Amino acid sequence: MRHVVTSLLTLAALAAPAPAPAQPIDPLRIGGATFEVVATIPVPDNPHGTAFSADGSRAYVACSGADVIAEIDTETYEVLRTLEAGATPLDVTLAPDGDALIATQFRGESLVRVPLAGGAIEPVQRVGAGGSLFTPRAVRGGRRYLVSEFADLLSEINPDGSLRRVWAAADRPYPASVTRDGILVFTPLRASGEVMVLDTLNDRVRARAPVGAQPEGGALTNDDVSYVAASGGANELAFINTASFEVETVVRDGVGPRPFSVTMTADDGLALVNNAGGSTLSVLDLDARAVVGSIPVGRIPIVVRAHPDGERFFVSCEGDHVVSVVRMTRHTPAPPASMNKTEVLVLGMIHGGHRTSERYGLDVVRGVIRAFRPDDVCAEIPPNRLVAAAQQWRDTHAITEPRVSRFPEYVDALFPLTDEMGFTIVPCAGWTAEMNDYRNAALARIQRDPARADQWRAHLEAMAEMGRRLDEIDGRDNPRVIHSPAYDRVIKAGYGGPYDEFFNDDLDDGGWSRINAKHWALIERHLDAVRGGGRRVLITFGAAHKYWFLERLAQRDDVTLLDAAPYLDAAGAP
Repeated sequence: MRHVVTSLLTLAALAAPAPAPAQPIDPLRIGGATFEVVATIPVPDNPHGTAFSADGSRAYVACSGADVIAEIDTETYEVLRTLEAGATPLDVTLAPDGDALIATQFRGESLVRVPLAGGAIEPVQRVGAGGSLFTPRAVRGGRRYLVSEFADLLSEINPDGSLRRVWAAADRPYPASVTRDGILVFTPLRASGEVMVLDTLNDRVRARAPVGAQPEGGALTNDDVSYVAASGGANELAFINTASFEVETVVRDGVGPRPFSVTMTADDGLALVNNAGGSTLSVLDLDARAVVGSIPVGRIPIVVRAHPDGERFFVSCEGDHVVSVVRMTRHTPAPPASMNKTEVLVLGMIHGGHRTSERYGLDVVRGVIRAFRPDDVCAEIPPNRLVAAAQQWRDTHAITEPRVSRFPEYVDALFPLTDEMGFTIVPCAGWTAEMNDYRNAALARIQRDPARADQWRAHLEAMAEMGRRLDEIDGRDNPRVIHSPAYDRVIKAGYGGPYDEFFNDDLDDGGWSRINAKHWALIERHLDAVRGGGRRVLITFGAAHKYWFLERLAQRDDVTLLDAAPYLDAAGAP
C-alpha cells in the first residue's frame, strides 16, 4: 500500500478544514435490502482499518496520518478520544484480554500494543516493513493474517500479536482474505497482477491466479466458494473459484473508479466494493455477478469493516478524513402461516460399488430418488465444486470435475434426474483437496512413528473387526442392511473407535469427527433455511457417515426422519 505514504503526507500538508455535514441521500433499495448512510464522522487524518469492542459499543479506527487510534461510540457516533499509536497505524485488532489493541506500523517493522487505559505503546512483534491490514476474519483460535508490503511477507498472527508463521509473498502483497477453516489465504500481488493462494495446512503455495492490473484487495464469499479480487488498475472484479483457482467471471460494467477491496454482507448475496478512486461503494450481486447499485460516501473510501451487528458498515474515507456509516436493513419475508416439518431421508452411498453391485446398483439409487420425490438433495459435493460440475452437465451432459466425477451416484443418477424431476442439488461436503492431502500425510507419519505403534495397531484391529462384522450381517452392498441400525452400530464402533479417539486431532479437518462436523454444518444450514416449509430433503453421503447424521437429525424438532425401506421397496431393491 505504498500509495498511502504519498497520499497521507499530501493531505496532511493541505490542512483541510473539517468536512461539512453530509447532505441527505435517498436510501438505496436492492432486492430484500436497503442501504442508507446514517452517519458521517470526522476523525483525525487518513482513517484506515477499524476494530470493534467485544460488545460492539466501540469502534477503534486507525488514523494513519495522525498516528493515533480514534475511539468512537457506535450508538452516538461521537469520537470519545484518541490514543497514540506509533508510526502510521494502518489497522488494529482487539487483544485477547480486551484491555488493549494490536496495531500495525506501516512506516515501521513491528506490531505494537496500545493500552486502552492509556499509557505508552509497547512493541510486540517484528513483522517486516510496511505492515498493512489484518484479515477481518479471525480463524483457528483467533489467528489473523497480515501482509508486510515493503518486506514482501505474509504473516500468521496470534491474537496477542505474536508471530506464528511467515511466508514469502513477492510482488507487493496487498491485504489478504482467509477461508473460514483457516486453510487457504488469498493475497493480491499488486506488481504482478495475480492473486497468490497459500495452503497453510500443507505449507505450500497452491496457485497464482492472473487477474486484472494492480489487484489491491478482495474477499471470500460467505460460503468460501469464490474469492472476489478487486483490480484497481483495470477497474474490474474477478471471481476466482476456490477449488480450481481459475477466474470464472470478470465484472466490469458499473464498477466504480479504482475498486480497492470487497466486503461481504451477511448472507444476502450482496457485497460492497469500495471505490478508492472516487467517493462511492458499489453494490455487487454475488449470484448475478453484476454491479446493481452505488452508495455515495466520503472521498477515497479505503477500508470497509462490518460491525458485529451485521447491519452497519464503517467506511474509512481518507480523502475527507471521515468515517461514513452505512446501514443495511433487511426486509425479512413473513414466516409461513403454518410450520410444517421437513421430511428427511438419509440414503447411504457405496460410491464406486454402485457400478458393480447386483443388489445396490445405480438403478436402485435412481428408483429411490424417484420414489422419494425430493425437493432438495444434500449431496456429498463440496460447494466450490458444484458450479463447475453443474455447468458441465448443462453444456455437455458429461461431468469431468475431478471430485464429482468419481461418484457414479451423481454422474449417472443425481444429475440426470435433475433434468427429469427438477429438484435442487445442495452441496454439503466439507471435503477439500488440502485437507485430504494433509490427512494422508499425517496418517503416513503416524504409521511410521514407533511411539504410536500401539495406537496404529489398535486402529487396524478395529478396522479389521468392522470388516468382519459387516460380512457377518451381509452389510457390504445390501441396501437393506446398510439402512439398518445394525449397520450403523458396526460402523460407529469402527470409525468412531481408535481412529477417531487417537487420530482426530492429528488429521486436522480430515479427522473423523471433524470432517463429519464440517459436513453436518452445511446440511444443518440448509435445514435451518427451509425450516417450517414442509420440504422433502434427501441426504446422499457415503454410508459410513449415515449414523453421524441420524444421531443429530433425531435431536431436531422440525424434522420427520423417514425409513428407507418403503423407498427401497418401490425401487425394486432385493
